[in-house]
Amino acid sequence: MRDNGDMPRIDAPTVAEHHAMRHDAIVAAACETLVAEGVSAVTPAAVAAQAGLARTSVYQYYPSTGALVAAAVEAMFAEANTVLSDVVGRTGDPRERIHRYVAAALELAARNHGPFHPLSVVDLPPMCRARVRELHEEVLAPLRAAVVELGVAEPEIVVGLAFGAISAAAQLVDHGTHLAAATERTVRFVDAGLDSAQVGDASEPGPRA
Repeated sequence: MRDNGDMPRIDAPTVAEHHAMRHDAIVAAACETLVAEGVSAVTPAAVAAQAGLARTSVYQYYPSTGALVAAAVEAMFAEANTVLSDVVGRTGDPRERIHRYVAAALELAARNHGPFHPLSVVDLPPMCRARVRELHEEVLAPLRAAVVELGVAEPEIVVGLAFGAISAAAQLVDHGTHLAAATERTVRFVDAGLDSAQVGDASEPGPRA
């Protein structure tokens, strides 16, 4: 926001901290714009306005729109990866870890966090597309590890279906479904899928004659 017609200043004890704070403000504004309005809305002018900075300040850190979009996508996925890894952990009961993954993912989604909302790879600059696929795999890693440890049949299919359920639930939260209700229902839904995928389940079709 402007104050008395002047661009706001970011005060910090040192020049390095000043630049770090300004950089963080630009990335945060780019993330907010990306989630709220989509890839096409992430421009230096729009991000500068969101951050309360001059457009030239954005160009000092990101020389192109593509670089700005890439930074926003990277930041959103990085935060999600950190949260999910910390919450889910690598030890303990795998089903409980899956439950924690669902809850943490939907909490991120409720905060309008990008990785759990549709992000069209086609709309991204070419420099972002391959990286988004890599980041998506990193987001899936804690879920995949728990599913594999659980010993279900065809774990990659199970992981994909579970993540699809989480993404669908994120859309419901976006449209007003209460977070707690969406989380409970999604956990039950994923649990049912895990039960049906247990190796040796009686409902699993046997070999054809």
